[in-house]
Amino acid sequence: MPQKKIILFVLFIFSVTQLFAQTDKIYTSNGDVLVGEIKSMQKGVLVYDTDYADSDFNVDWEEIEGLICTRMLMIYTIDGEKYTGGLGFLPDEPKKLTIQTLDKNISVSMDEIVEITSLEQRIIDRVIISIDAGLSLSKANNVRQTSASAKVSYRGIKWNMSATFNNVGTKQDNVDPTKRTDGGFTLVRDIWGNGMILGGAEFLSNSEQLLDLRSTFRGGLGLYLIRTNHLYMQSGLGLAFTQEKYGGEESTSQGSFEGLGLFDFNAYDIGDLTFQFKLTTYPSISDWGRWRIDMDTSIKYDLPLDFYVKLSYVHNFDSDPLVDVSKNDFVFKSSIGWEWD
Repeated sequence: MPQKKIILFVLFIFSVTQLFAQTDKIYTSNGDVLVGEIKSMQKGVLVYDTDYADSDFNVDWEEIEGLICTRMLMIYTIDGEKYTGGLGFLPDEPKKLTIQTLDKNISVSMDEIVEITSLEQRIIDRVIISIDAGLSLSKANNVRQTSASAKVSYRGIKWNMSATFNNVGTKQDNVDPTKRTDGGFTLVRDIWGNGMILGGAEFLSNSEQLLDLRSTFRGGLGLYLIRTNHLYMQSGLGLAFTQEKYGGEESTSQGSFEGLGLFDFNAYDIGDLTFQFKLTTYPSISDWGRWRIDMDTSIKYDLPLDFYVKLSYVHNFDSDPLVDVSKNDFVFKSSIGWEWD
């Protein structure tokens, strides 16, 4: 008998837990009320989980009239403020939310909220992985070009981390094959307002330019110039140290200190299109008058089942390379990929 009571008590506790585990409510513009667990909102898309589905649901932020969440959330607003608390909503005030912190309530328009992160969210739910590949063939000279890319990013409460890898190889008749490989990692720490601390490293190898390896380690401060549910624009300044090694008949290597200038523009609410433009400048301090400029532009179109097609253009400029090679190097590629988030 006591054993039966224990089993009934455990089942009762489990039922109550399940009943209150997902009490967040999402009010949509067409009058629906969705019940689930809010996980995040980023780049104009709200992600929530329900008991009756194996995968998460995504809802366009503009299609939501209001939210109710009694759990603890990290909420970021357009003016750079960060709040910890729940969310309240009055049906007679659509597109208006109340952020319920421990000591006060703050009334905000939904257009002012640019990001939401659940403090209970699992680490695996904060990870985004994307992979893509491309292939092009040309009958003339039997040219064959292959490309592969991968990116892993993590969005924490205070820290953002990402790592990238890109490889492009070209083969053609009567010409030595060429290979270009680059990658790196970035660390971003949110600080006051829209400010951030930046850090990371980049690596580049390019057989066509006789560059065995260029390693750049950098750090600095960044600032969101614009941050909305449709786009963001950020810039940064800092310092970098670069170690270069060139091959060829006589290998050459050099280490140098450089300044760092960053500009990043990302528009992600253009229907199924995403456009990104990055510009990084490295004015040399050790070799005064030398400039390196890296530009990366891409357009991505989302397909069903998390697939996408992507066009990208990368351009590297070096005003005074260590060996006698071209000052410019660029790659244009088209690819198809898949993203897991």
